[in-house]
Amino acid sequence: MLQIELYQSVLKNLSILPADYLQQVNNYLLSLSQNIEKKRENRKAVLALAGSWDDMSKEDFNDYLRIAKETGKKLFNREIEL
Repeated sequence: MLQIELYQSVLKNLSILPADYLQQVNNYLLSLSQNIEKKRENRKAVLALAGSWDDMSKEDFNDYLRIAKETGKKLFNREIEL
């Protein structure tokens, strides 16, 4: 279905809804809009974080990865001494 046909279909379906349901439909559409905006903000935050290592030298970045892996292994060591 083309976008214009989809809009026409939605408008047609809205026109046959009783007025009592329109507020519920409007609330639902608002919640969808808010979810889209939250996803957009999350995407921006992730992309900003992803670029935070751009100014780090390759050597420093490799050191960071090595230390992070070592720390992770120590933190999540599953060997339990009884």
